[in-house]
Amino acid sequence: MKTTERIRTSLRRARWADKVSDEALNQLLECATLRSVSRNDFVLRYRDSDHGFFCVLSGQVRLSMPATTGDEFIIWDLTKGLWFGSTTLIEKAPASYDARALVDSEIVEIPRAAIVETAKAFPEIYEFLFADQALYTRMMYKMMIYMLFYPLRSRLAFRLLVLIDVYGRKNESSATLEGNLSQGEIAKLVNGSRQQVNRIFRQWDAEGIVKLVDGQYRIPCVKRLAIEAKSTDP
Repeated sequence: MKTTERIRTSLRRARWADKVSDEALNQLLECATLRSVSRNDFVLRYRDSDHGFFCVLSGQVRLSMPATTGDEFIIWDLTKGLWFGSTTLIEKAPASYDARALVDSEIVEIPRAAIVETAKAFPEIYEFLFADQALYTRMMYKMMIYMLFYPLRSRLAFRLLVLIDVYGRKNESSATLEGNLSQGEIAKLVNGSRQQVNRIFRQWDAEGIVKLVDGQYRIPCVKRLAIEAKSTDP
């Protein structure tokens, strides 16, 4: 498949672009560029400005918030077909996170100016982008509530449920999630330590809630994990 068609197909899969007219889509594609990003290189750096809207055409990109201490809080790991960068389209605001390739990746970028110019002729683009961003915003609010008010065990269960929804495989009441994240990386997802996360996984294994088998997290009953996510017990 030609590169332009690959980009078009990826764009059509995005929630915000699903109802955009072909004419508007063609105008956006005229300005799209394809970047090859090597493993561990940055697509976007915290506080970068005047950048565009990005799509992972192949590979995997991690969005994270860096701290002056050298630590980071992992927001999402994005895979093929997922977009990021919409928060800076309205104005030239600096990026609020790092975006780093976890593996060699192909990244599509549509410049901010192209999005703004196309939206002048096709204002429905803003409507769809707003709806898409609202979905992520609700998820971020929910994540903040967990980080602020719930114990680590609940935060970990919530994050696993999100990962299952995005990357996992469900089979009736059970689910399987590839163990691509180390327990140190998972700890960064929930603002805990690797030792604390390891201890919870051992407890869950003994209780039959989550089991790590052959590099996969196996959840025999997703409802039990959901109950863990709602618990306020430490």
